Amino acid sequence: MDTSFVTLPRRERERLARRGEMLQAAQEVFAEKGYNTATLEEVAARAEYGKGTLYNYFPGGKQEILLALVERFHDELCAIIDRSFDESNNQPFRTSLSAFFGGTFSFFLERTELFVTLLREAYRISLSDDSESRQFFSDQRERALDALATPLKAAMERGEIRESASHLMAHMILVNLNGAQMRACMPKSEAIRSLPQSASEMADFLTDLVMDGLGQPELN
Repeated sequence: MDTSFVTLPRRERERLARRGEMLQAAQEVFAEKGYNTATLEEVAARAEYGKGTLYNYFPGGKQEILLALVERFHDELCAIIDRSFDESNNQPFRTSLSAFFGGTFSFFLERTELFVTLLREAYRISLSDDSESRQFFSDQRERALDALATPLKAAMERGEIRESASHLMAHMILVNLNGAQMRACMPKSEAIRSLPQSASEMADFLTDLVMDGLGQPELN
């Protein structure tokens, strides 16, 4: 449990707990119905709160709830990055990278519907006139890039990986990860069944791809 949560006043803890229940309900309803089809009445009913109470927490309605889910998604992604690359673990960068891939893919497998919903809505908003929401999505992506670029830069300084632009490298790692996640969402054709399916298998595959590239191993 987050120790900062425990030290909050009881009323604030209760408020955050209710907000979390509403977001969880919205996540489930959006996954089942689709964001465009889902209604606030359905979200309120799932959370077992009145629609008016929902508006007290999210005055902007469904759009504000969506952005809160985006923020929470990236909070959890950044937390996985921090845990995986925690320097107090004293483990090689390759081991930390594999832990990151495994943790993130497990997180994705548990929230596949949410991932698809956020991906679809990010695309919709990117084509809309809603500049404020577009900026919000961009800021969240940048936050994840910053979180991943930090341990990459540290590994470069230790000489564990070659010098490069840490943010660009972070971007390429996340692009490969997102591609693997999108592939896992597709119907399971014979070609796709041959790909890694479990989080640990995907972690090994992506770690080898990032650390070893596509070249043949050198013969001694």
